[in-house]
Amino acid sequence: MTAYGQFCSIAKALEVFGDKWTPLIVRELVCGSSRFSEIHRGVPRISPTLLSRRLAALVEAGVVHRKSGNDGYELTEAGAELQPILELLGVWGQRWVRGQLSDADFDPDLLMWDMRRRIDFGVFDTLRICIRFEYTDTKPGKSLYWLVGTTAATELCTSDPGFEVDLYVTTDIRTMIQVWNGDQTLSRAISTGAIDLHGAQEMRKKFKDALLLNLFAGVAEATSISNPRNL
Repeated sequence: MTAYGQFCSIAKALEVFGDKWTPLIVRELVCGSSRFSEIHRGVPRISPTLLSRRLAALVEAGVVHRKSGNDGYELTEAGAELQPILELLGVWGQRWVRGQLSDADFDPDLLMWDMRRRIDFGVFDTLRICIRFEYTDTKPGKSLYWLVGTTAATELCTSDPGFEVDLYVTTDIRTMIQVWNGDQTLSRAISTGAIDLHGAQEMRKKFKDALLLNLFAGVAEATSISNPRNL
């Protein structure tokens, strides 16, 4: 962890929370990930070695607790108090640096991992739903994903799970991230053909209600002259 050499409480907090990747690791724990593999899927560009070091540092700092029986990680009371800080960061980012994305930011793995947490399969009112997503502009191996939802859980698959597909979603990664972030409505993307839904009419209709978007999609973008993009 970085030492700032200051007694300031903000500096001391950043010594624990401010290292690269650490806030995103805590974000994954806040969002319900617990096993090492789950955390890594939410932060796919960190190396496993560095992730192990970051988790060990958070355990040492008392922010994260290692569950017994090698059953993953969980936030301590101190770690749980970071949740509103992360939420404020998300709101600030959505309001002030919204849409400042480089090509490297359009990551289908992260999008689908996040999407699996924010899709309400209960809308479909069936025991199991399988939705296949195809991204037409991504690299080989990152174009096909399956979300399988049951009453108990939602599973993200990167290879065919073998279930009958109820709905096919075909689009490009930029369009889906724009929809996910609230920069374009799902209805508009479908009406313009940017997102193609193939399946029974009832399934296509319910998909619009099932996709809940990310937690900050409803935050309005700042329009004042102090917007960083205008500086």
